[in-house]
Amino acid sequence: MSAKFSASPCPCPARRRRVRGLVALGLGLLALALPALAPASSGPRPAPTPAELQAGATLFDAHCGSCHSVGPGAIDIKPLTAHLTRLGLEAYIEGQGLVFEHMPPFTGTRAERDAIAAHVVAGVHGRVEPAEEAAPLAQLPVDIPAFDSAKDEYVLLGWSTLGMKCITDCDAAYSYLPPGNALGAVVIRRGPKPQVLDGDAVALSYEAPEGFRHPSRHVRYWDFAATISGKELPADTSTAGATLQGPMKWNPKTRVFDAAGIPVVPYSDDGTVNPYPLFTLRAVDKATGKELVSTAAVAPVGTEMSCWRCHGGSWGRPEGTGVSLETARNILAVHDKRSGTDLLAGADAGKPVLCQSCHPDPLFNANVRPELLSLPAALHGFHVNYLKGRDAETCSYCHPDSTVGLTRCLRDSHGQAGMTCTPCHGYLEDHALSLLKKEVEKGNTRAPLLMRAVSPRLLPDVAAINARTPWLQEPDCLTCHTDDYIRPGADAVAFNTWTADSGGLYRARKEHTGNVPCIACHNSPHATHPSANPLGADRDAVQPLQYQGLNAAIGAKGNCAVCHGPDSGLTPEMSPHHPMR
Repeated sequence: MSAKFSASPCPCPARRRRVRGLVALGLGLLALALPALAPASSGPRPAPTPAELQAGATLFDAHCGSCHSVGPGAIDIKPLTAHLTRLGLEAYIEGQGLVFEHMPPFTGTRAERDAIAAHVVAGVHGRVEPAEEAAPLAQLPVDIPAFDSAKDEYVLLGWSTLGMKCITDCDAAYSYLPPGNALGAVVIRRGPKPQVLDGDAVALSYEAPEGFRHPSRHVRYWDFAATISGKELPADTSTAGATLQGPMKWNPKTRVFDAAGIPVVPYSDDGTVNPYPLFTLRAVDKATGKELVSTAAVAPVGTEMSCWRCHGGSWGRPEGTGVSLETARNILAVHDKRSGTDLLAGADAGKPVLCQSCHPDPLFNANVRPELLSLPAALHGFHVNYLKGRDAETCSYCHPDSTVGLTRCLRDSHGQAGMTCTPCHGYLEDHALSLLKKEVEKGNTRAPLLMRAVSPRLLPDVAAINARTPWLQEPDCLTCHTDDYIRPGADAVAFNTWTADSGGLYRARKEHTGNVPCIACHNSPHATHPSANPLGADRDAVQPLQYQGLNAAIGAKGNCAVCHGPDSGLTPEMSPHHPMR
């Protein structure tokens, strides 16, 4: 088949009549099978019934039979689809002809699309994809450090700056998210006028739990660090020089202590998977060496990117996490075919690369080839053409928030209220268009190709979408949480109102004194209090339970004494909030 294919209908009247007849027959059969063909919320689906397969076979002949055969004859569909899941083939059919022109756009309905995919995967290849069920998760113990509200002088508040740090975990093939979490903290001397201590007064340290201090035993990043990150690295050390325990640095600009690049992974030495290891944080008086206060904070890390759902292969690990080498090689093969690269050969030669070595990405301050799409724009902008029309479950195909997975990272107050990703980040269409519009503003000529067949879902048209820079411009909390602190309604939407720059991000925003970040009291993104961690409801709430005995934001429910002390004179009906900026 030529690289470009005409999408015009066949001029032969007899052929057109036959196609119309087959489609009509297929639609009739499909009507009987529709209840069973309804997409599951995520993941594989049960085997289709004989009626579904019959409908799919008829529709395959109508829509695909002019070029494709099952077995020798025309272009054999079997080797082309041998590695694909039903979701993967549905996506391929959805996106055919929209970006690449070797096939015409699919003209059928989505129900027909799904029936054809079921016929090819289950009928032609005989593959059964059972429905996924949520496995019970181990409820891990949490030790709450002691705190005497009447006597103790100090409060230590710590957090992960990321609600979920993902790592690619297929380092022998490629990487775009190497290990590297970040923690922040403030130390407060309690009193009627609380004092935030600086790096001249106290020293802070962090320490991973036992079993999580040797990530190089569990992932292969350090085997390939020279080609992925550009330099040989000591085992268990990140490019930032961080290990799994060490000092937190005082940042005079942000006025918080931080530790960046901590290379934690979710795999423990005992063979278990835990995306939420609890790190111990300690504050020591610099003058005396006396420990003032300690606490614990989750350093979340997930490897639950289910690329196999479309690209074939399997999970990288039997627990249901990681990207398998088979899946990763399939992805590289497609990239090489479509973009003229030789990434698969490089990986097979032991030289995998970081995706940001070509694609710009503000996350790593990477801009080697500015003429290319940013990595977030490329990933979302390309895949949206194949995954259009799906709901919030689409996010879980790539992000570790599946309701049946191990990580389930939407564990905060918003999730408890029933919110999904879409009110803040939009559906995939909206999200991708906001990134692609920024690329158009930068003069990228590839972006319009990826946008031409995509329409927004939350806004009337593309013109209404506000462009944004990934990582630096995110939904602004004050869109819904206004200065009057009235709880927003269930229909509140933050999408399309972005922070001006990184200074407006939730993790950087502070109350009016400029000393205590919002994140210190409300906790990490996607884990805001009251939180509910899947591996133990209180796992993200060590500090609220330590200081106020309540899984809620620090100071909520009249707990002003946490910072202001028992003799502050503040009354429970006073708001714990300060004017925001």
